[in-house]
Amino acid sequence: MQERYIEFSEIGDARGSLVSLEEMKNIPFRIKRVYYIYDTDTQLPRGFHAHKDLQQVLICVSGSCKVILDNGNIRSEYVLDKPNKGLFVDKTIWREMYDFSKDCVLMVLASELYSEDDYLRNYEEFKTYLKDNIIEKNYFKHEKSIVETRNIGSNTKIWAYTHVFPGAEIGENCNINDHTLIENDVVIGNNVTIKSGVHIWDGARIGNNVFIGPSVVFTNDLNPRSKVYPSKFAQIVIEDFASIGANSTIVAGNKIGKHAMIGAGAVLTKDVPPYTLWYGNPATFKGFVCTCGKKLNERKFCESCGKDLSTVID
Repeated sequence: MQERYIEFSEIGDARGSLVSLEEMKNIPFRIKRVYYIYDTDTQLPRGFHAHKDLQQVLICVSGSCKVILDNGNIRSEYVLDKPNKGLFVDKTIWREMYDFSKDCVLMVLASELYSEDDYLRNYEEFKTYLKDNIIEKNYFKHEKSIVETRNIGSNTKIWAYTHVFPGAEIGENCNINDHTLIENDVVIGNNVTIKSGVHIWDGARIGNNVFIGPSVVFTNDLNPRSKVYPSKFAQIVIEDFASIGANSTIVAGNKIGKHAMIGAGAVLTKDVPPYTLWYGNPATFKGFVCTCGKKLNERKFCESCGKDLSTVID
């Protein structure tokens, strides 16, 4: 469980004590809202909800109370009884507060403004939300990303300001960098690296171990008009272990073969056979490449890693 006590430093002398609270320092988030609970009925518990995105720090600035925190698997009890002790409550944690002392003043620092849509007020709804959104996820999703699909493999990392549409399929151990958009009819294999600023439109089929450099442009309509949509978008197919350099443009309807290398800034207008190197505008064939990425000599031998691909490449 990610909740924890936070001990705040006290400054004091004979006149009394002072505690300073600072966002992103001893409070682990930006503070957007503060409220406090007082004059509570000592016999009536409160809370009984979770939040989808909100984080909080609870501090009893006077008196005491107890808090139950539940992550869906483990219920733990915490006691708040000192004004220099806080309790960090992460998002998607069910909380119940009870056993308030008569003089209890419970202050709450919150990471977001009030939103009813952020509440999970029914425990079964909370458990269902965990199952659908948290427990079954074994990939990383940055809090600033929008991920609508559930078809994502384990150990994949999706970074900030990325938008993944609900129909997309993404394999295992992928790394999808900032400012990326992935539309619905997109299939991405395992171990794929997608650098920042890449937009992958409907019709893309990306194999395993593919590298897509920053700001690569994919197209899927050879005759685009605003508000005019084809019955089916043209596919782009990228086979296993291919690499596409930064700022390349891949025109709709083309296929890039396995282990092929597309140089930076290329404008690709035709199919690319496996193990070939292409660059320029328009991109043209420049030779053969090894599985390690280095250019082969005229005998299709890699002087960098020592592989002989003369029997593999036609």
